[in-house]
Amino acid sequence: MNGHAAHTPDRLSFRVLGPLEVDGPDGHPLDLCGGKPATVLTLLLLHRNAWVSTEQLVDAVWAGRDVPASAQNNLKTYVWQLRRSLPEERIESRPGAYRVHVLPGELDADVAAALCDEARDLLSHRDAAEAVNVVQRALVLWRGAPYDGLTADATSAVDRLTELHRALREDLADAQLLLERPAEAIAVLRALTEEEPLRELAWARLMAAYRQVGRRHDALAAYQRARTALVRDLGIEPCAELTALHQQILSEESPAVLPTPVPPVSSNLPPRVRIFVGRGPELRALRGATGVVTIDGMPGIGKTAFALEVAAASGFETQQYVDLNRPTSLPSATGLLILDNVEHADQVRHLLPNDPAALVLVISRRRLSDLDRTAAMTLDVLAPDEAAKLTDLEQILSCCGGHPGAIRNLVERLRNRQPWTVARMAARLEDQTARCQALGEVLARFDAAYEALPGPVQRLYRQIGMTARFDLRQAARLTGTSPSDAELMVDQLMDLNLVTEPAPGRFELHPIVRDHAGQLLVIAGPKAELVA
Repeated sequence: MNGHAAHTPDRLSFRVLGPLEVDGPDGHPLDLCGGKPATVLTLLLLHRNAWVSTEQLVDAVWAGRDVPASAQNNLKTYVWQLRRSLPEERIESRPGAYRVHVLPGELDADVAAALCDEARDLLSHRDAAEAVNVVQRALVLWRGAPYDGLTADATSAVDRLTELHRALREDLADAQLLLERPAEAIAVLRALTEEEPLRELAWARLMAAYRQVGRRHDALAAYQRARTALVRDLGIEPCAELTALHQQILSEESPAVLPTPVPPVSSNLPPRVRIFVGRGPELRALRGATGVVTIDGMPGIGKTAFALEVAAASGFETQQYVDLNRPTSLPSATGLLILDNVEHADQVRHLLPNDPAALVLVISRRRLSDLDRTAAMTLDVLAPDEAAKLTDLEQILSCCGGHPGAIRNLVERLRNRQPWTVARMAARLEDQTARCQALGEVLARFDAAYEALPGPVQRLYRQIGMTARFDLRQAARLTGTSPSDAELMVDQLMDLNLVTEPAPGRFELHPIVRDHAGQLLVIAGPKAELVA
């Protein structure tokens, strides 16, 4: 198979905006064997329709490792495997080189670039509604880092596609502002400026959005954050556009009387926690929000406390709290509604008010992806500087890994048991059995999540508690299943926020989760861990 294709190939869908995926002409994913064959195809797609030398392919496949003497023969095997998976005539060869034939519109990176151009044209004609649709079609193509698995070869393309992704989000904000949806634009621009604090035009857009909704103080604060970042990191002052906008906002008249928060007229909300720390970006993102917002996270992470802080800043006159574990009748008035301890979407669909101006906060330990919502938040552990506001005891901070519920629990135990010294607490936390006893109330909150899992997934959960990190091959070995079946089990653990995926295919357990799983492993005994 070399030279030109004998006929027009069947259309495929190549996806490189994340881990490599290819769909066949029927829309079903093709098995690319993964590993080194996938790296070969990814590099060929990076240079689509152009010849790539075997030396370059070998360097990419064995990047940073010793190249075996059999590398050229191995490369032929990988290409043979790919040709078995792809339709005929897609991978061509000539002495010392290969290339992959890609038709227009088959590569997601090219599709995203074309959609960006289309959106820009729509915005130039002020067709903002259609521009939003086009941009969202482009953004959904991203599933992770572009050309995942390649290193130096892909640097230029990755930078270009990363910039394209940012530009699309700026275009989305522009379209939302034209549609007079400033709250949605602000959410997009806040995320952009936090990720890229040196992106001056994003700061200018954010200031304009704040100005559009009368939040003059937020616009001025945004300018100061932008200037601080630019002076600190680059040693330069903001650009002329940003400075001019800042001066315009400064020259505008301030309101004669600043609005003050009005306490709710009707509320049955439980008390807020006495010392609430962290969650600043999340709280700001929900300022002025309406619609349905889901809040999930592992047990004890502070979901209810966070929702109560959102309520306190919301300004709704009617604020109601419903614990789904204790069913009560819902009020007829709308405003802010907190639905706590939700297990699945069907529990709450009939409870949602038919009022677009209302705000409903749905709290669950599970990710409710099947609920129609305007926003979703997964609460993570506290950053070290935030956790340190709850205690200055390094032993507690190290043991709890930023888990606020665990930190508060241990601080209270130390406060209420005067004979306990810091040294004694430290000694207990060093020993896993004693530590689990000290954290008994916190670990018990994980039991309901564990009991909601099927038996095989429970066994996997217990076993992975022995390690802080694992991959799908390890999970498959522990369960005695295929990697695809193990992945489904891991997905169930991730849906319950018991496992995180900091990098594609690499999974982690929080120290508190590990203690819970390890405790269950001891209770179950060795016979329960045998794979059938």
